Amino acid sequence: MTNEIYRNRMISNINHAIRESQDAALLNHPALIGRVREILTARIIKPMLPSGFEVGTGKIVDNSGNQSDEVDIVIYNRAVLPPVMYSERDGVFPVESAYYAIEVKSQLTAANFQDAVQKGRSIIGLNVRWTEQAEFPNRAPTVLVLFAFSSDLSESSSELKRYARCDPSWRRDPVLKAICVVGRGYWFHRPGQNAWAFLSASNDHDEVIDVVSGIVNTLVKTPPFNRIAPLGPYISVDRTVVLIPGSDI
Repeated sequence: MTNEIYRNRMISNINHAIRESQDAALLNHPALIGRVREILTARIIKPMLPSGFEVGTGKIVDNSGNQSDEVDIVIYNRAVLPPVMYSERDGVFPVESAYYAIEVKSQLTAANFQDAVQKGRSIIGLNVRWTEQAEFPNRAPTVLVLFAFSSDLSESSSELKRYARCDPSWRRDPVLKAICVVGRGYWFHRPGQNAWAFLSASNDHDEVIDVVSGIVNTLVKTPPFNRIAPLGPYISVDRTVVLIPGSDI
C-alpha cells in the first residue's frame, strides 16, 4: 500500500521537473541548461529529505585541504560539520557531512559515464577515516549517484553494461552506487551480494520515486550522531602547547 497524497505529490514534482527540463533544452546555452536541470533535480529530492538534511552544490573537501571536482548536488547535514557557503546553495562541504553526491546529466552518454566516474574518484580520494575502505577502497562517507533525464543508448541496450566498461570494479566495489535514467530505469548496487539490482521505469516515473526513496531510506539509517567529526582539524594548525603549573599562576 502507498499513501496517495505523498505519491501524487512526488509524481507531480517529477512531471513538472521533466517538463521544465524539456523546455530548458530549447535554450542555446549548455551551461545554463545543465544548471536548470540541477535545480530541478534538487526540487524533486529536497521536499522529501529528513529534518536536518539540506541540498547544495559545489565541492567536497577534507581537513587536509584536498578538494573534489565540482559536484552538481550535495546532500549534507551541518549537524556533523558546517559547510562554508557562498550563496544559498553554493558552497564547500566537509566530506564527513556530505552523505550523497549526485551527478546530473541532461543526456547520458559514454563520455558522461567516464566523467561521472572521474568525479566520483575525486571524492573517494579525499582524506577521511572510514573503516570499510580497507576492504572496499571505493566506499566512502559520500554515496555517489548518477541521475540523467535521458540517454543516447538504444532501449534494447544496457546502461549497466556501458557503465561496466568504464569502471573495472563495477561488480564488487563500484565507484557509482546507483544510476537512474528517466524513462529507462533505476540500477543500484547491493554490496552484501556483490550484485546490482534493477527496477524498471513506469508511466508514473517510479524509477525516479525509487531513487529518492533509496536516498531517504539510507539517510535515516545513518543519523548525524554516528558521524560526529571534530572541527579542529579543519581550522586549527599544529602549535606548541605550553603547560603552566598551577603554582605559577
